[in-house]
Amino acid sequence: MSLEEQPLEKDEIFSFENLNILIHEKDKVYFDHTKLDYVKDPLGRNKLQLIKL
Repeated sequence: MSLEEQPLEKDEIFSFENLNILIHEKDKVYFDHTKLDYVKDPLGRNKLQLIKL
């Protein structure tokens, strides 16, 4: 995973309110049946987590 300033040619853009997520065409398979959630870890810190459905 990396942060990019501009989308690449084969990126697909997913928009959620004020957040845009770019996923390259080759990597889409890894995100099938997955959701991105904002959760608290056992130490009480907030973080983004990928959860398989």
